[in-house]
Amino acid sequence: MAANKELLNNFYKKNSHLLVNIAQKTVEHYDMISSGDSLLVGVSGGPDSVALLLFLVDIDNNFNKYKNIGLAHINHCLRGEESDRDEEFVKELAKKYNLPFHNLKVDVPYFAKENNLSFEEAAREIRYSFYKDISQKENYNKIALGHNYDDNAELVLMNILRGSGTKGLSGIPPIRYMQEDDHVSSKNIAKNNIKIIRPLIEVPREQILNYLNVKQQSYMIDSSNDDTFYLRNRVRHSLIPKLKDSYNPSITDSLNRLSKVIMDENSFMEEMTEQILQKAIIYKEQESPETYENNQNSQIDIKYQVVDNEIVVDPKIFEDMHRALAKRLIRSAIEKVKGDLRRITFIHIEDILKLIYSKTGGKTIHLPDKIRIIKSRQSISFRKESKPLREIGSRASLQP
Repeated sequence: MAANKELLNNFYKKNSHLLVNIAQKTVEHYDMISSGDSLLVGVSGGPDSVALLLFLVDIDNNFNKYKNIGLAHINHCLRGEESDRDEEFVKELAKKYNLPFHNLKVDVPYFAKENNLSFEEAAREIRYSFYKDISQKENYNKIALGHNYDDNAELVLMNILRGSGTKGLSGIPPIRYMQEDDHVSSKNIAKNNIKIIRPLIEVPREQILNYLNVKQQSYMIDSSNDDTFYLRNRVRHSLIPKLKDSYNPSITDSLNRLSKVIMDENSFMEEMTEQILQKAIIYKEQESPETYENNQNSQIDIKYQVVDNEIVVDPKIFEDMHRALAKRLIRSAIEKVKGDLRRITFIHIEDILKLIYSKTGGKTIHLPDKIRIIKSRQSISFRKESKPLREIGSRASLQP
């Protein structure tokens, strides 16, 4: 955190609960909060988000750090009266601290069914869309969420079970831009610098509960957290306790260390991939070679200037490239035109590699969500079509 560090340190010493000390170090290490920030705090009513709110309010009350703090709550209409009870609790919490209350009531199960999504995917999509809309309307520049140390370990273990790649094993990032989290198109990244911060990401769940007990602050219990239909609950209540008892008492610490190592290495590899992708992009016909050359030599991120929902790359870039880097390059290109990597599988990436390394051109691969990969002798196109692929046919020109 910025100015008056000595005063802040004195405050933390007087309020020396372990949660406060850990969260303080996390906030400072990742430079999460600056004087004059406007924070939108996602509050479900559960212990994590309530503890986060109290931590942030204490800082503001003592140092007037923020321009504004607001609460955001979503009623998922999943648990009937219990969901309404949670909404009322958060509303009263906002009144207690005299903070703006932003709420949304939405039938997530219906939304999931209509959009062919799992409940978790639907809830996530609604949640981040709501946070983004409120932040833009009310000028919040940071969104604070209550994910904790145990949450991260659980997610890493879940992703191991799913066979995830390095991005999944890197876990929950302490800080990132909204676009990286909610799959908003990267083309708009310059227009919206909303950051998501997680000050409690290094705080164990046990310390959160202890902190609330010390503060004599009540919170809501979500009964669905005990429903073993959900993988996360089975991991939390069954698998991790089993691993602690029979294999590694420090499994949560081990998973978090793994997460940090992979997060650093994955970040480095992503930077390398982006640099290579920029050099590999082929300019469009409507863009002159001179314009293309100027863009290549400028500081502008030309990867976000590709038109017509299409990225066209030079196939020569893949010659003698390590397969691991080639896979990252493919995934990055798809993500740029698709907006995310959902439903893109290991098999899809392997098939695209085979296409790229084949000696013939004029072939295509169809992927979910209207994505088409087209290979010619001169180029490889990653394109998002405007119509379902079955309506377009199996072949397409490289021109838009």
